[in-house]
Amino acid sequence: LHALLVRVEAFPAERSDLYPVRARVPLAVLAALLVLGGPASAQWPAGRGNYWGKVSVFRHQTTEQFRSNGDKRPFINPNAVSRSRAVFLEGLVGLTNRLDLWVQVPYFDLRFVDDALDRRSNGIGDVRLSARYSLFRLRNGSLPISVRFTTKIPIVDFPIDAEVVPVGEGQWDYEVWLESGLSLWPFPAYSVLWLGYRWRALNEETTRDPGDELTFLAEFGGTSLIGGFGAKAVLDGIFGSNGSIQGVPVSNDERRILYVAPTLLYNVTDSTLLEAGLRIPLLGKNFPAGNVLTLGIFHTGSLWN
Repeated sequence: LHALLVRVEAFPAERSDLYPVRARVPLAVLAALLVLGGPASAQWPAGRGNYWGKVSVFRHQTTEQFRSNGDKRPFINPNAVSRSRAVFLEGLVGLTNRLDLWVQVPYFDLRFVDDALDRRSNGIGDVRLSARYSLFRLRNGSLPISVRFTTKIPIVDFPIDAEVVPVGEGQWDYEVWLESGLSLWPFPAYSVLWLGYRWRALNEETTRDPGDELTFLAEFGGTSLIGGFGAKAVLDGIFGSNGSIQGVPVSNDERRILYVAPTLLYNVTDSTLLEAGLRIPLLGKNFPAGNVLTLGIFHTGSLWN
């Protein structure tokens, strides 16, 4: 989603809404997508030898942003438009009945246009690697409680030039998540709750140390509600703190966003699911506004079959 401010030391800390938006805006909205998980079956431990994979496509376009005071206004740049597209490849495999390994690889096509320039970048973004361990299960196994550790690895060079739209954030992140998912069987419904904390490391290229973030995801849905169709509603958000530049604290720098995402599901087979949704921002700070269109295909299987 989510490092995104470059060369901000040239601007007064008390006016964070005047930071160069051209470099940080397109990638920021996609950084929020990194909170997302898979469909219902992805919330339960996969089990030894089992796996799932997901391909997701996202599209976002906006002329507005949430300023540092939370107001939604047009970009400061005259006639500015942010256009973002992304493809996320995700895969998880169960090493044991309690331990899963998870990888996420994004590809971004980012564009920011205003009266001055047409800026565009594309390429593979920062990669996330996760290990999830099932602590215990309640309610006869219908309520798993797991802990997940995630590392975000910056694999591309971060540009110093504020006129360049970066496809990576340029610094490491470390996350810990507490995850649970409740099956409401015999009803074809489920609920999910994730709570996380993200430690954001120093961007050595810009000397910016972004603030740490609280993250969460709450989801309620059902599969095969009518024929092969189902639906879910997701509420997820990022609530960051202020960072620093060269060790000097920056005020009004925190990024915050809260999304609601109604999503339609369709079961192609017992192991393959299609989904289409719209992520609608409810509130934010230092974050682009605008809805995000999402499409995805999810498949489960076993290495032994």
